[in-house]
Amino acid sequence: MRLGKKISNLEQLVCKNYRWIHATRISLAFLITFVVIRFFKLDGASYALITMLIVMGPQPYWGNVFSRALQRTGGTVLGALSGLVALYLEMHSFSLMLLWCAVMMFIAGYLTLGKHPYMALLIGATLAVVSCAPPNDMESALTRSGYVLAGSLLAMLYTSIYPQRAYTDLRIKFSESLGKINTLYSQYFSPRIPERPNLDDQLKNELDAVIKLRNYITPASNESNLKPQVFESLQTLHRNLLATMSLMIDAYWSSRESHLLIESEPALNGLHQLIPQALESLQNKLCMGISNNQISGELRQKAHDLKELVLKSLDGKITETPFYAYVWLSLEMLRQLTELNDQLHAALYHCGHRHLFKNDKFPDEK
Repeated sequence: MRLGKKISNLEQLVCKNYRWIHATRISLAFLITFVVIRFFKLDGASYALITMLIVMGPQPYWGNVFSRALQRTGGTVLGALSGLVALYLEMHSFSLMLLWCAVMMFIAGYLTLGKHPYMALLIGATLAVVSCAPPNDMESALTRSGYVLAGSLLAMLYTSIYPQRAYTDLRIKFSESLGKINTLYSQYFSPRIPERPNLDDQLKNELDAVIKLRNYITPASNESNLKPQVFESLQTLHRNLLATMSLMIDAYWSSRESHLLIESEPALNGLHQLIPQALESLQNKLCMGISNNQISGELRQKAHDLKELVLKSLDGKITETPFYAYVWLSLEMLRQLTELNDQLHAALYHCGHRHLFKNDKFPDEK
């Protein structure tokens, strides 16, 4: 899996219509499995259907389904073994069976608050299914366990057919968000606009969209082998970038005097061209597979120029507080853009950055 490859038009179409595709996949999987069950007259095979829907239903992404299927399979095996032990104990002592079930349910309940809650939940659920088989009917118990395992395997099979990948969708939505930030930046800081635009609702909606990207971190990490901390760091920078821009907007439009002062400073006018270029470069890096990292040097040079502007302005000639606030926030935004660019470049093209990956292994070394 090449993490920085260009995202195709088909992948973008899948991302745009992921709910329709997910619903269609589940519908076809149910129909095909149901027809097979009816055709071969498999008694009790409804456990396979139920398991398949539970594994596939909540999340459409391969990173989620594969992880849930492995947990369900492991939980099913342990639960089935516990159920068989319970049925064996029932042949000798019903009280002993109850004690065994109570202990296993206690362990399952305790583990549900641990690292693999789904597996723990399935241990209890499968124990309940198997132990409710008729006494001395080991064959029925084994059959139920087999159907549950078959359902997990079917879920992985159906999902593996042109799978929806959270990693790809995260890149697309990340790029779309940066494009929206670019548009808002151009609208707020355009010298042709005499008054502050009323776009606060759009800013709030974009912040909500950025926060929702957290839902992609776990499956995207499973699919790409990148550590979850890499995605969390990128999202933090993404969110901080938007927050910094919001503060810049307040400083830019705080008063007419400070607004005119900012517009008259050549170094800041150049900033209004560089930041949109940087955001567009990040979009290209995310979706177009363009690994050019030239923008990083330009951002660092502009930050150096702004620091010199601050030193020159400290002679008392400029007394507008919003001006200094705007310059400081601009420096902060340049720092965030530089760091975001460097982290994205390292994650997507990982030249020697083994520390970003789980077990310090590149994706092709899994």
